[in-house]
Amino acid sequence: MILKVLSKEDVLSEKVRQLTDLSLQRPLIRLNSERFKYYVTSQPRNYSVFVMLTALAPERKCGICQDAHNEYELVARSYRYSNAFSKSVFFAMVDFDEASDIFQSLKLNSAPVFIHFPPKMSPKKSDYMDIHRREFSAEQVAKWVHEISDIRIQLIRPPNYTQFLPIVLIITAIFLLFYIKRETPKIVYSPIIWGIITVGLVCYYISGQTWNRINKPPFTSQRKTDMGLFADDSNMQYVAETYIVRKHTISIDISSNNSWL
Repeated sequence: MILKVLSKEDVLSEKVRQLTDLSLQRPLIRLNSERFKYYVTSQPRNYSVFVMLTALAPERKCGICQDAHNEYELVARSYRYSNAFSKSVFFAMVDFDEASDIFQSLKLNSAPVFIHFPPKMSPKKSDYMDIHRREFSAEQVAKWVHEISDIRIQLIRPPNYTQFLPIVLIITAIFLLFYIKRETPKIVYSPIIWGIITVGLVCYYISGQTWNRINKPPFTSQRKTDMGLFADDSNMQYVAETYIVRKHTISIDISSNNSWL
């Protein structure tokens, strides 16, 4: 019986081929302990792997893990279908319940954690993404990836039509006022109308809409177990949460200024 011994070049070529096939099937490669050691930490390796280590099981009570996973998956999917896709960079994830020994070997006691594993060496401190400083939105993850690998990822985020709802409501309210009053000049110079518009703008910015436009968070929590309206982390908020805050602020303004009405 003759055993064929593969050269390092053959092993590397096979690893790259398998990772490429996995990426084509599913942009975010799911790794267990065996796969992680083979593809990410063992040599030979001439490619980079961005890995998110997380804990998605509900019993782990990681409030932000599912949201971080969705944002990270958006980056991986956008990369997969972009012109930047190559055989030199791959995106993967490790779940605690499928590879707890990996967390122990990396001395991790929290999740989620984003790590860049460069080719031919172990990750340094600069290869860890600081989610407390950057947050974990897809935009911030893509920016971090670009800083490390020079790969610019154009995010393909599904359109969020709910962001146009406030504009539609404001326009509708203005048309209703014009229709009811039918006295345009008086309305234009009315301090009450301008007061309402001013309060509306103030409530718009207080509620966090500017943050939403910059970071583009999801409308609600994307967890499969529940549809949360309020984020569990101080560095995150949902669009629905800002609507609730805005409505609450407007209610307070109206109740404290009954003389307007």
